Amino acid sequence: MVDWIYNHPVWLWGSILVLGAAALACLGLCVCHRVVRIEVRRAHNDLAGFSIAIISVVYAVLLAFIAVATWESFAAADNVVQAEAGYVGNLYRDTRGFPQAIGERMRAALAQYTEAVIGSEWPLQRQGEVPSAGWKPLYGLHAELVAFQPATPGQAVIEAEFLRTLNELYKAREARLTAAAGHIPEVIWWIIGIGGALTTAFTYLFGFESFRLHLTMTGAVAASLALVVVLIVALDWPFRGEVSVSPEAYVDVQHSWQGEADE
Repeated sequence: MVDWIYNHPVWLWGSILVLGAAALACLGLCVCHRVVRIEVRRAHNDLAGFSIAIISVVYAVLLAFIAVATWESFAAADNVVQAEAGYVGNLYRDTRGFPQAIGERMRAALAQYTEAVIGSEWPLQRQGEVPSAGWKPLYGLHAELVAFQPATPGQAVIEAEFLRTLNELYKAREARLTAAAGHIPEVIWWIIGIGGALTTAFTYLFGFESFRLHLTMTGAVAASLALVVVLIVALDWPFRGEVSVSPEAYVDVQHSWQGEADE
């Protein structure tokens, strides 16, 4: 089910979710309308209105909190990708301070790492898997740095700065892999589902003179709640689906290297 959602456009599965929620809510109202007489419900409109006001406010705050937290996680994943690509670009430029032979091997390792991220790791992240193809060239780069023996104070400074940036790259990479594997816990989805069902079900307790108007109100409530759920689902996995973090930052870094080579 999750794979089907993230392999199709948001408008498709989002429309199915919203329309399905509205239809299910209206079906429940039809059943309630047959079981509980309208006179009984109409006599308790004031109490029902007071109760649904409390429940809907609590659920709306909860749903808004989850939506904001999901958006913040999505934005944090995007920032991590930008930072990781920036570190790769900085390391590539810093290799100019090493002797030509070791500098070329370092640049080759960084190019392999970027290709692995774009070509191998990103497709796996889109499938919800944690990739590992980038570790090999990164370890190779680290081995080149460790084996290097600076001959001048200037090279020693460059080596220290390179090591610091490389460690930051490790941290950014690990943060990206964590974001690729992380999503909303299952218990929260249960809370969202049960809370939405209770909020919608409370609209059944009203007694309207026009049943069509009652159906419209109930369907609108269910659809509005489902729209927020669509937003949460779309942002839940930062690297999956139509709304996801792209590898454009790494592509831009590659283009900057090509510009340096042309100069």
